[in-house]
Amino acid sequence: MLRIVLLFLFSAGSLIAQKHQVNGFILNQEAKPVSFVNVVLVKQIDSVFVYGTSTDEKGYFDFSNVPKGDYILKASFIGYEDFYYDLNVDSNLNLGTLTINEASELLDEVTININKPTIQRDIDRLIFNVENTSLSSGSTWDILSKTPGVIVQQNSITIRNQPATVYINDRKVSLTADELRSLLESFSGANIKSIEVITNPSAKYDADSGMVLNIVTSKNITPGYKGNISGGLTQAIFPKYRIGTAHFFKNDWVNIAVDFSLNKRKEHKNDLSDITFFDSQNNITNYWDTDFERITRSDLHNINAALDFTLSDRSNLNISSSIFLDPNTTYSNKEVTEILNASRNLDSLFNTTSHLDIEKHNIALDATFSQILNDKGANIKANIHFTNFEHNSGQYLTTGYFSPNGNPLSSSAFKTDSYQQINIYIGQVDFSSNLFGMNFDTGLKGSVIESESAMNFFNEENNSLVLNPEFTDNFIYDETILSGYVSLSKSWNHWRMRAGLRGEYTETEGNSISMNEISQNDYLDWFPSFILNYTPNENHSVGVAYNKSIKRPRYDLLNPFRYFINENNFTSGNPDLVPSISERYSISYLVENKYDFELYYRIIKNDIEVLSFQNNEQQFLSSVSTNMVERKGYGLNFHYAGSIKSWWYFSNYLAMFHEENTFVALESNNELVTLETNGMYIQIYNSFTISKDRTLTADLTLAHLTGIIFGTYIMDPFTTVSLGVRKSLWNNRASLSLTANDIFDTTNRRLRADFLNQRNSYFAIEENQYLQVGFVYNFGNFSLRENSRQIRNEERTRINQ
Repeated sequence: MLRIVLLFLFSAGSLIAQKHQVNGFILNQEAKPVSFVNVVLVKQIDSVFVYGTSTDEKGYFDFSNVPKGDYILKASFIGYEDFYYDLNVDSNLNLGTLTINEASELLDEVTININKPTIQRDIDRLIFNVENTSLSSGSTWDILSKTPGVIVQQNSITIRNQPATVYINDRKVSLTADELRSLLESFSGANIKSIEVITNPSAKYDADSGMVLNIVTSKNITPGYKGNISGGLTQAIFPKYRIGTAHFFKNDWVNIAVDFSLNKRKEHKNDLSDITFFDSQNNITNYWDTDFERITRSDLHNINAALDFTLSDRSNLNISSSIFLDPNTTYSNKEVTEILNASRNLDSLFNTTSHLDIEKHNIALDATFSQILNDKGANIKANIHFTNFEHNSGQYLTTGYFSPNGNPLSSSAFKTDSYQQINIYIGQVDFSSNLFGMNFDTGLKGSVIESESAMNFFNEENNSLVLNPEFTDNFIYDETILSGYVSLSKSWNHWRMRAGLRGEYTETEGNSISMNEISQNDYLDWFPSFILNYTPNENHSVGVAYNKSIKRPRYDLLNPFRYFINENNFTSGNPDLVPSISERYSISYLVENKYDFELYYRIIKNDIEVLSFQNNEQQFLSSVSTNMVERKGYGLNFHYAGSIKSWWYFSNYLAMFHEENTFVALESNNELVTLETNGMYIQIYNSFTISKDRTLTADLTLAHLTGIIFGTYIMDPFTTVSLGVRKSLWNNRASLSLTANDIFDTTNRRLRADFLNQRNSYFAIEENQYLQVGFVYNFGNFSLRENSRQIRNEERTRINQ
């Protein structure tokens, strides 16, 4: 028996000893790394497939546990010639750098290099490459609206019908929705390499990231200086202007990046809404038809700076700052509401005017130290972060009531002054290494959030302002989060796997001073994630995935204050909100690296949403921050991407889905309501190379969406068609672009609520139809690639929207 055991151990050890590691880097003709190249090993004797993998962002590939023998290494990538390399594996092999050449096709007797493929796929993400395409002269916000599977609605960004968390270079963008849009509208697409749509984030991402949208900027790899100036004019109902400048310097030990942009905007919005009020017997009592108009004026400033210090061959220090300044934004609102009786005859009407002044800033400071620990790539990163956010606003609102013939009946007025300040302190440590042939990542994070909000509410009485204590309050909110994670990933034979677990412990306390209410909460949650992918050959790949995440309420949603559109229409927060938990399951199938199918199911408990309810007795409409009981969704996604001609790249994304929202109807005896809808989203993207010298390019995008639920509302279908043209000038030193968005003015649509004793809707008319002209001029060593940095941290994303 002992001999058998010893023989078995010896045989197993011999087998292990005969397996080796093969690795290397793949570069293009310009000595730049090429990501996501398909690299396979086949046997020389019969070309039987043995192993397959893909290169990472540094062009690195690695095969572990390769048996001794003779192989052919094949590297293939759309837009590049196939590369072959004969191998004799009898020990660990480091192949160094391998160069692949761009492919070319003959078109009208002119040789044209095929663009780098617009779409790539990895185990957990889709990569949309936009560098040097017709989209490059637009803004980053414009690029997002054309990214497959991404839906941009007003200021919201969703993926698979879930809110997306935006990262830049794997650092979370921690701005409000308005600030984020301003940043991305002012950030030139010329700085963008690709957009990564990550549907199954690993455990290293914060648990409340959910769906992740990672914006990857170009890298600065050449010493020297470069800079650019850019500008843009958008003509919609009102003109809007954007100017910006960026400067970059790199030598052997420091990399400096500074950019500034100014967005001067005048925006118009028109809402047409209606409410049908009922009595206790559900008979119609009257109709309210409202025409609301808002003009917004703003001068928004974005300043970003980063310093990268190379301390040694293995250590690096990054110091960065992000500053958003909004010195004076004004909202001028006008509203006319007609009150009709059950026979739709005019009973009365009221006019409301209001003016809102806003001043705010959002300042973030960040420092990261990274150290490579050994020759195998083990590394550690330590990060500290601080955010200071301050928001001041004042609103004055007056309402006049009139008879049907226009005679004044009465009037009222009030004023509000509000203030909010948030401080965020964060420390984080991450460690990466190779453990038993697997990639191993782990880390710890601690964050402390301090938030204080105050509002004074004044009624106007006899031409003087009188404090109303019912709506006056001071709200203090403190939160502490401690988290840790571990993640393992491995590739072997035809398989790829990634598994992770993240734990987060949270303590919160909310204190409403005037209401004398204190709400405390503490909880520990675990968030596993898992992906398993099987690739039997180059043409087929199937995978399964599971992900659990959390969504914490934004700080403004916890604030019980009210924001008034008029006396009968307001929004209020809720200090009793609790986090929501989401679980997502999916099965994917990829054919020939072009045809991508995904079947998914998602369930969210206590989903946080702003729900709108009409009070039929007192006749007002309130939008309340609340936890829904449950939200479910399932669907099938399909994506195809490929070159139809050497000058024509085509991408088609199709999603068919079912969505359910279950919530308590607060103004309908707290009955439980489930809204269901079946929907479809289709996006068709075309990229064209028009001129023979490749300096004139264009893109054409069509998107159509039906059946989306927003809280208590179901949205009508809409269609958007956009066209963009880009011309490179002066040997690529400058570029000029023209974009026509929403050509047929079909993006604006109505949202409807119709259940129990609730029947209301609104049609939001925004400036989606516009012409945009953009210009970028590069100076200095403009062939440099930008190394832009952006501060991350999930706590910042919950600052008020």
